[in-house]
Amino acid sequence: MAWPVQTAPLTLDRACWVNAAEAAASMQSAQPPTLVDVRPRSLQRAAPIARALELELSDIASKRFLQQTPVVLLGTGLDNAEVDQACRQLRQQGFAQLQAVRGGVRAWQAAQAGTAGSQPLLQPLDAQTWIAALGQGMQWTVISASEAMQRAPQAQWPVPPEQLVAVQVEGKERDAKLVAAIARAYRDRLKRASKAGYAQALMVITDGVVSDALRAQVEKAMAPTADPSGAASSTSAAMATLPAYWLDGGWQAYAQQVAQTAAIQQTANHRLQAPCGRL
Repeated sequence: MAWPVQTAPLTLDRACWVNAAEAAASMQSAQPPTLVDVRPRSLQRAAPIARALELELSDIASKRFLQQTPVVLLGTGLDNAEVDQACRQLRQQGFAQLQAVRGGVRAWQAAQAGTAGSQPLLQPLDAQTWIAALGQGMQWTVISASEAMQRAPQAQWPVPPEQLVAVQVEGKERDAKLVAAIARAYRDRLKRASKAGYAQALMVITDGVVSDALRAQVEKAMAPTADPSGAASSTSAAMATLPAYWLDGGWQAYAQQVAQTAAIQQTANHRLQAPCGRL
């Protein structure tokens, strides 16, 4: 069974990308850009973005009126390769003022005045969505508090060993120690986060289904320390520099999704047998 592996970091076209704070500030200008939500339709319907057109990436080329105005694309934040390629092609086709927000909708919402506190710093993500994101050219750091993952062969890990931080705690007050250890690992990686030309993100993987209460404790411990007046901007900066996710269902859910995908592919590639008696 082939296990998913993070693809090599994708060097983004700098002309195609803008950080969320700059994009948010441009909305207050005399000629604000046209905001275009290019997330999947299901996400557009579930959580619409105020003042944003809802289009698929493939539809933008036919919207010639967008060539005459600055355009800001909002993706999921986990679709870098798709958005970067589309932006390059569209700019060559005459959409010279088109850019996309690094970090997608999540970074955009966090950059809005007064909204950062309402955005989850540690966002839950299901295994299927994360596996798809591994092929989008982001460099992932994995904080593994999963004993099962740490015992698994490295060939099953989604990232190379140097991008994995193993967290091990024992004894009394294990949950409190786990929360503190994950938060320390995140802050350490946040300090190291470079200004590379590719996107970076972090995934926390535990064993099995861990309660939402524990995830909330980890998120609280991870939050940047700042005075009340600067808390929102500090949180926004952290989310933009190194967005963090929590794998729903832990390592077991990930392994189960990999096995399920492999079974589907095997069935799809299986040649159907002719009915008995048919020549």
